[in-house]
Amino acid sequence: MMILNIVSDSFSKLSGKLREILRWLDKYVDFTFLLKVDDDSFVRLDILYSELTKQPHEKLYMGFFDGQARVKMKGKWKEHTWFLCDRYLPYAKGGGYIITADLVQNLVLNSNYLTLYQNEDVALGTWLAPFDIKRLHDPRFDTEYMSRGCFNTYLVTHKQSTSMMITKYENIKRTGNLCSSEYRDRNSYQYNWNVPPSLCCIRNNSHIP
Repeated sequence: MMILNIVSDSFSKLSGKLREILRWLDKYVDFTFLLKVDDDSFVRLDILYSELTKQPHEKLYMGFFDGQARVKMKGKWKEHTWFLCDRYLPYAKGGGYIITADLVQNLVLNSNYLTLYQNEDVALGTWLAPFDIKRLHDPRFDTEYMSRGCFNTYLVTHKQSTSMMITKYENIKRTGNLCSSEYRDRNSYQYNWNVPPSLCCIRNNSHIP
């Protein structure tokens, strides 16, 4: 557990907390990949580790991306300083994503110039927007604001209660599978990087996990 005494831990300070975490990791930890997850996310670390051995060890930003989300103008997500576009810039959903150490280092080098947006996942996507990097959209990251269901191929599953996590862990121990039975609550999508972001993410394929 890492305690950051210089950070006020409140909802409005999440981007600042993310920035300080990146600074601390870059200074004190030798790593190749950084996996950020929420505390209600279940991760298949064994399979994820195996998958990362196939990926580049630099310039990688991996997760479940969205490029069509409209900017929040009210409520707790309201962005007071956003002026870039009427949509958020493409970003990986915060239930779980991966970035490589070199990207962390570059963000830290420029950290005094980073705008702290209300949503820290949006902030990271915006901070990385100018970089020439590999943005890897992977539907096996079930990391949206609500889970899409359960598939044995999932690497990260967001919005899981304690009992749901225990059940998944017991399933893996007993059968090697994440799910006692696979099911879908909502469709997924493959991100289309060849169209404007507002057209990126069409949920029209029920075969995508």
